[in-house]
Amino acid sequence: MAREQSVRFNPSNRVDFRPAGEPPGRTRTTRPAPTPAPIRGSGSPINERGSYTPVTRAPAPAPAPAPRGTVQPVQPVQSSTPRLSDFRMPNFRDSEYNAQIASLNRALQDFETGAQRQAERYGTDYLRGVRNIGYRPSPGFVAMPNILEAGEEEAAPMARSARAVMGSEQPDATAGMQGQWDLEGQFDPFSSAARGTRGLRDEFAARGTLRSSDFGQTFNEFQNRLNDQLEAMETGRARFGEDLAADVAQQRTSTEERRQAAERSAINRAATSQMNAYLRALGGG
Repeated sequence: MAREQSVRFNPSNRVDFRPAGEPPGRTRTTRPAPTPAPIRGSGSPINERGSYTPVTRAPAPAPAPAPRGTVQPVQPVQSSTPRLSDFRMPNFRDSEYNAQIASLNRALQDFETGAQRQAERYGTDYLRGVRNIGYRPSPGFVAMPNILEAGEEEAAPMARSARAVMGSEQPDATAGMQGQWDLEGQFDPFSSAARGTRGLRDEFAARGTLRSSDFGQTFNEFQNRLNDQLEAMETGRARFGEDLAADVAQQRTSTEERRQAAERSAINRAATSQMNAYLRALGGG
């Protein structure tokens, strides 16, 4: 049978539990009522009513995501295998290439020198020929321009019109060469124009028909023959200049093509040397 307990309140408001029948004069130590401990493992404290209040715990924060666009650097893998880029291609301008280029330059220079010499010789002969027939070019006239500096159009002057009026001293506006005829032989009395003019005058004077229409017609025909001769000479000069300038241009083009071919061959040799060094490194010897 359970023991009965009496409850009395002392002045200190402390709870005094005594068994029934215990003398009241006995001193007894009183203690505060203990606080109930939480049930182990429940994780909930006890409220003032003696019941347990569940506690909601905040979840652990998620790890912060990495910033967008951030790429982690990849460490290069060290390899002992040689690469072709490790071997520098040598300069393709080797001794063979330099010898070929020097030979091509000498050949072109010799050709251009010979072409210019031909042009100068032709110009000298041309001026002598036009003076022999009695035509006097204007001062400063150059029969054959510099072939090395002039293009084909400049080296081929326009042929002079040989149908100018012989009595006029004004040069033809379309003429490639400007000047005048020396019919009286003032500069060269032995030219074709001077001798022909004197011969016709003497012949018609002997007949007494120097002022006749027959003399005028015959003299005009003589002038036309001189003009035809001069026109043929101008046409030949123009064609010679065109052909010579074309030969120089063709030689320059051929030389440039050979230079490019020599450069390609030199580059191939340099690339082959680079590849051979790379293959020797791969083979270990």
